[in-house]
Amino acid sequence: MHQAANPPAAVRTVNSLAYGAFQVTEDQIYHFPRGLVGLHEYKDYALIQVEDGPFYVLHALNDELSFILLPAHLAADDYGFHIDDATVELLQIRKPEDVNTFVIVNAIDDDLFVNLKAPILAAPASRRGCQFIIDDPTYPIRHPLLRKEGS
Repeated sequence: MHQAANPPAAVRTVNSLAYGAFQVTEDQIYHFPRGLVGLHEYKDYALIQVEDGPFYVLHALNDELSFILLPAHLAADDYGFHIDDATVELLQIRKPEDVNTFVIVNAIDDDLFVNLKAPILAAPASRRGCQFIIDDPTYPIRHPLLRKEGS
């Protein structure tokens, strides 16, 4: 029997005042069961890489809420933390490589800062995410984002 090729991924259009209308596929949509800190009512987001750069946009599917993200390894050297069992279960992951870690970028005046205290964790296999609060006073909410040599 001839098996059909994999059907194309479903495409969804997101309308954004900040970014215009853009299309996302199912593999770019993440469910945040607990929402984000202070924004618990927003559960579903699109995670889109910005063209020609290291940045991503995390955009709520049903509202004008978005964040600029940066992969954590580009924001700070020696950045690491332990994920508790409840978060491992929430994200449905088995090993650290199953999750991508991002930090939220904030612009204050002409300077860029990243939040090392509360990274965004995204598990591509389960398409689940969360904002994880790190209980470590050495990780600030406003860490200056500095250009690295050669970048």
